[in-house]
Amino acid sequence: MATADLQAQMHDTVLDVDVLRLASIYAQAALNAAGNLKNQQKLMEELESVVVDVLDKHQKIEEVFRSELIAEAEKLEIVDRIFGGKASEQLLNTLRVMTKHGRLGLIRSVVQAAYQMWEDRAGKVHVELQVPTPLTDDLQREISATLAKVTGADPQITTTINPDLFAGFVARVGD
Repeated sequence: MATADLQAQMHDTVLDVDVLRLASIYAQAALNAAGNLKNQQKLMEELESVVVDVLDKHQKIEEVFRSELIAEAEKLEIVDRIFGGKASEQLLNTLRVMTKHGRLGLIRSVVQAAYQMWEDRAGKVHVELQVPTPLTDDLQREISATLAKVTGADPQITTTINPDLFAGFVARVGD
């Protein structure tokens, strides 16, 4: 799923404090407007799709979203042309509000912030697990259950093989 790509972008991107603050404000507003966790999850899937299926594949669109030379009205038309009839009203409203406030160029940062907020709200925590050899299904379940007890959250585990490890494992929880 695109979630792994989104997580990689979150860790690879260095953002300034003002961008993070603004992105968090728009992310929180979008998630709050979505309502319950199920609706927030649907919005998150759409937001991920905006990044993975639109921005990553069509870089010119992101350039337009970031441009201060393109008028707000024109950007609103572009948003409606690209997403109208395909996206939920919730996503469209989020993009329109961002456009009207001159913040559409922050969409990647907003998606990253929203993803982190949604994971927190849904009681999920990202765990990077390094092991010397592939894990059996039973051991994977045991480690997952232990991490759930320790963190008090639902661990979303990404496992990688690290041949430099002699035994045991390394778990990196959250950021």
